[in-house]
Order: sequence, then structure tokens, then C-alpha cells
Amino acid sequence: MVWLGMTATTAWFVFMTWLSHQSGEKTSRASRMLAEDLGELLPSEDPERLNTLLRKTAHVVVFAVLAVLSLLTWQAAGKRPAGYGIWAALLLWCWGDEATKRMVPGRHFSWLDTGLNVLGVLVGGAVCAVW
Repeated sequence: MVWLGMTATTAWFVFMTWLSHQSGEKTSRASRMLAEDLGELLPSEDPERLNTLLRKTAHVVVFAVLAVLSLLTWQAAGKRPAGYGIWAALLLWCWGDEATKRMVPGRHFSWLDTGLNVLGVLVGGAVCAVW
């Protein structure tokens, strides 16, 4: 079971890191297209507002999934989910994900997005706590 959790966690980590390190132009185009599609379902919503909401919500969701996968794998390995190591690694990546975006054309570091990443980790931790 541990190997499955490690594989899923690693795959998710690679996927989310790949997504977040696409060029600014690529991510902007993808989120705008999705916002336009959602705008057709929710015609009263402003597409630009939907775009911003999608981009910010994505931070919370991808980090919540990473936290859930990491914490469940940690627990399957017989470790305490409340251990400092796993939380330190998750929180460090909340910052690291943003810090490394400076190297990507059209991307930048954002404390707001770092905070949303942390919120995602906390949401994932809460999900695991009640699960």
C-alpha cells in the first residue's frame, strides 16, 4: 500500500509542479478558456472574475490534494501524520513552488499565492483529520 501512495504522491507532485511552471502565456490562455466555458454555464458571472477565481482556487485544490496524498502515504508507512517532517516539507513546498516561478517566463512570486498554497495544505490536513 505504501508504494501505491508514494507513486500517487510523486505523480501528483510532478503534475502540479509541471502545471505551475508553464509559461505565463500558456497558463493565462488555459484559464481564460476555462473561464469562458464556465461563463456560458454561469452567464451572470464576469469572465475575468471567473478567471481570477479559477486561478486562485487552483492553488488551494492542488495543494490540498498533495497534502492528502502525502499524509495518507505517511500514515500507511506507519508514521504519525502529526509529525513535523511531513508538515515542514509540505509548507516548504508552498513557498518553493512560488519561489521557483521567477525562472519561468511571464510568471512571478506571489505571497498571496503562497498563502493560498498553505491554505490548501491546511484543508488537506483537515480532510485527513476527519477521514
